[in-house]
Amino acid sequence: MGAIYAISGKGTGNNNNEQQQKSNRIKAKESFQEAVKYRPSLGSAWVNLALLLLAEGKDMGNPSNSAINPLTTVNDLLKEARQCCERALGMDNEDERSRALANRLIGDINAMMRQSK
Repeated sequence: MGAIYAISGKGTGNNNNEQQQKSNRIKAKESFQEAVKYRPSLGSAWVNLALLLLAEGKDMGNPSNSAINPLTTVNDLLKEARQCCERALGMDNEDERSRALANRLIGDINAMMRQSK
């Protein structure tokens, strides 16, 4: 029963789950940054890194999120995520799902950047 409460956030407070998610996201981002450092031709890692950057931008509106550099703007994260997708598309990437997701993300990022102007 305790596991159900921990998973759903009951009994421990929602803030604890938010902190765990934030911690997991930071670890994932670091892992994908390391993956592209050692295997820059791994398109799926670039796409996953783009997704994490977009999630980071989404969290910028949350004042309790101390993991984000205060000098970074949402536009900076959008540009970086777009570059990650472009890298994934610019290589010989045989994973069609990664290519399709990268193309879709670029379209979404372009729309968000137009809206922010």
